[in-house]
Amino acid sequence: MTWFEFIPVFATVVALLIGIGAPIAGAVGLRGIAFIGVAIGSSVASIGLSSVIAPWIGLSWTVFAPLGFSILVALALLLLRRRLTIAPRPGGRNEWGRPFLAQLFGVLLGSTLALAWIAPQIGDPGHPAQTYDTVFHLNAVEWILDTGNASPTAMTMTTPGRTTGFYPTLWHAIVAIVVQLTGASIPVATNAVALVVASVVWSVACVFFARVLFGRAPFHAVLVGGLSAVFGAFPALLLRFGVLYPNLLAVSLLPIALALLAALVQGRPRLGMRPVALALAAAFVIAGLTLAHPNALFSLFVLTVPLVVDAVVRIVRRSAPERRVRTALISATGAAALFAVEAFAFSRATTSDNGWMPSRSFPAAVREALTNSPLDLDYAWVVSALMLIGLVVAIRRPRLRWAVAAYLLSVLLYSVAIAWPAGDLRTAITGTWYNDSYRLAALTPVLAIPFAALGAVRVARWLVRGVRLGRDRSRRTAGLRPLATMIIVGALAIGVPYATTVIDSSRVIADRYRLDDASMMVSDREAAFFERIPELVPEDAVIAGNPWNGSSLVYAYTGLRTVFPHVGGAYPGGYWALADGLAEATPEACESARDLGVTHVLDFGDQYIFEEDERAEKYPGLTELREGPGLRLIAADGELALYKVVCD
Repeated sequence: MTWFEFIPVFATVVALLIGIGAPIAGAVGLRGIAFIGVAIGSSVASIGLSSVIAPWIGLSWTVFAPLGFSILVALALLLLRRRLTIAPRPGGRNEWGRPFLAQLFGVLLGSTLALAWIAPQIGDPGHPAQTYDTVFHLNAVEWILDTGNASPTAMTMTTPGRTTGFYPTLWHAIVAIVVQLTGASIPVATNAVALVVASVVWSVACVFFARVLFGRAPFHAVLVGGLSAVFGAFPALLLRFGVLYPNLLAVSLLPIALALLAALVQGRPRLGMRPVALALAAAFVIAGLTLAHPNALFSLFVLTVPLVVDAVVRIVRRSAPERRVRTALISATGAAALFAVEAFAFSRATTSDNGWMPSRSFPAAVREALTNSPLDLDYAWVVSALMLIGLVVAIRRPRLRWAVAAYLLSVLLYSVAIAWPAGDLRTAITGTWYNDSYRLAALTPVLAIPFAALGAVRVARWLVRGVRLGRDRSRRTAGLRPLATMIIVGALAIGVPYATTVIDSSRVIADRYRLDDASMMVSDREAAFFERIPELVPEDAVIAGNPWNGSSLVYAYTGLRTVFPHVGGAYPGGYWALADGLAEATPEACESARDLGVTHVLDFGDQYIFEEDERAEKYPGLTELREGPGLRLIAADGELALYKVVCD
């Protein structure tokens, strides 16, 4: 597929992620960038919640489940609209007016810049990410299409024999709908959703957050939109590592949730909604990002701690002097109760997984975070300098101080994950994120972007003052020179870090999407071999293979069932008898083949996802095979081979 042919698939994803939630955003009277932001958040929430509900009422998974859910929610909100919305004041500023044009320009700028450097690194719309988790993510989409069930409690693909199991399947539910609507292959649909989330959703979320932090200021909106595409920590790292698609979606929604909570707690901007409506909208979006990936909820817990503290201080200060002590006690008790609930949730969700060990000194980790160069990315000097200026400016503005503290907390989380000695304390703090510095590095741009924009605005104002003090004060140039100064500053603030990001981050993405003979998960020859298989086997064939050599992707590429759909999983003993002895047709392996309905074996040799991993050696009966008493060769291409199981 060419990139031109890819455009309808991309456009379908954009329409899906805005259109499903649009009735909800419209029902509460939202306008401008708030409408688009809440529509996206509501779309994700509707998809996630309907994926849970649909199996209960006997609905197979299609676009009609989330669309119907969204319409029902919108109708309920319409009945309560007078109690939820605030009528626009006569002569008040229109959110669809000039401020929205600047916001829309910022979104288009950020989306275009992101696509301009990410898409070429993928190389082709159908190239899969050559990473460990890709096998699961692509096959999970096919599992949903097969079963008609996208519920996160029904993802038992890698746990055969169990009736329930939890995995955040919202990402896969979206991709499944895209496959159904467009007929695109699963790799193409996956890349379409990834690109839309990394460009459009992320840019909208950042600009909406800027609307709440900075008001309708057009220069801020444009800068934030452009700067959303220049940070290497997000989305580049999550498109490279893992690949962490659910986290990519969840983090992209964080600015929307933060914007709604900040508007609710600080009382302005109200976005045309009463507090109860803001609370409902925030809760709905938070439900969506939690279903996208639960650790996003804990990210939100951490980032909003300063917002809650700020709210308590504001409430106490505004109370009457004779009630101040009582108000302080009640407010502090409420905040403490909230933090206690969050701490309990942390303790229950924390994992002991220490697969990612510390690799930095703590000062080095803090320096990396503050210079926006986590995990071996180059120092982002320009954008980091602007961000630091923005932090200083924000400290002097009471309404922005919580955001400064929230940013510093994101720096702390990253630093603990990558630098604190392994042990109980580190796990207690960052175990919810699997002690994984990649996931936590992705949080830092959420607040670094608006502060970099704020710093660029301050620099522009300094220069504009200098221009105004110049000798030429004619009316003809009085307005043009400041405008030109702001445009130049904005172009440099976005353009210089963008150029370095393209050079720096592109290398980490391109290597993960290269499709050739050296690709570590699936090569171009293997992908071509997949295309031949449906013509060689019956429709009900069940194919075994060593998942570590990429053969298990036969499920995602052809729809034919496979025994080991992921490199990880909890498989019963019979599966391992098959994996161990089918090459020699041992009685145990042949019995397992009959029990599991295995009809064929796909052998892609010993080119594994990781060059050296003992887990790849657990499948000797499915690797580097030869014809024998239990196997008959059907097709081959060099070391690639398809066998039919002919156990007696």
